[in-house]
Amino acid sequence: MRTRVLALILCLVFALSAFSACAKPQKTPATPDTPDAPNIPDEPTVPEEPEIKDPLFTADTLPRLDGSTATIPLSEGWVSDLLGYTAEQAQDFVHHNTTHNAYVNLIEGKCDIIFVTPPSADELKMLEDAEENYKVVRVVKDAFVFLVNDQNPLTDLSLEDIKSIYRGTITNWSQVGGENVDIIPYQRPDNSGSQTLMYKMVLPDGEIMDAPTSLKPGEMGDLVDAVSDYTTGKGAIGYSVYYYASGMYVQEGSKLISVNGVCPTNETIANDTYPLIEGYYAVYREGDTNVEKLLDYILSENGQAIAERSGYVPLS
Repeated sequence: MRTRVLALILCLVFALSAFSACAKPQKTPATPDTPDAPNIPDEPTVPEEPEIKDPLFTADTLPRLDGSTATIPLSEGWVSDLLGYTAEQAQDFVHHNTTHNAYVNLIEGKCDIIFVTPPSADELKMLEDAEENYKVVRVVKDAFVFLVNDQNPLTDLSLEDIKSIYRGTITNWSQVGGENVDIIPYQRPDNSGSQTLMYKMVLPDGEIMDAPTSLKPGEMGDLVDAVSDYTTGKGAIGYSVYYYASGMYVQEGSKLISVNGVCPTNETIANDTYPLIEGYYAVYREGDTNVEKLLDYILSENGQAIAERSGYVPLS
């Protein structure tokens, strides 16, 4: 009996030893720090849906615009951006009726906001006499500039020389270092934007010499044409606003001159080194929330960038 039990034990020990010798070794489970750790990618993130904002205006809700000739491209740039219009569509949409007519239309309720030079004395009185209150806010910078015929060798005049020319005390270009040619000083009609700037920035109405109608062209383009004329414009001098004379209506026969040694450029207007800095203004009825929303856009970074891309000098 003992022999059988002993034999059975020996067989069992032998069997266990054989099984242990044939079994495959088990690997230690991998950890992130071991080379065998699986490279599990981060769970992909789902991008957020872009916020879709309602447009500020539609063609039906945009305030009715008017203004001077020189601010037509300004209005077109803003309209194109706000309404998603092409340049051609914006041109068809925007209609300006010149500076003084724009003031009249605003007061008569035919438009909601105008883009113009500062009001003349007559226009300011019109605004003050109206039953409503109006705000005047500058929206871009510009400059008051002088132009002469390109046959004129002069390239610079002091502000005092310009004042003397338009007082009538300097009558020949030789008096300011030019050729012996009589000066023909063109002006603009009262209540035009450039004439208002002349009274405001150079000579008041009471000091400027009288000029015949022939020397007061009704349209700014007519003044530029007169100064540019090859046969009769050699002695001419006239004035305009920078944007119009440098980019909107340029004639080969005329040139802008510097004032006090500083030439009008986008840079000298932006940094205020040119001596005759002005701007274009939004004029509108106080309390018109829809117009004020438009003005917030105009004065925003985007609105000013659109103005700059349209060729104007932004406020900052």
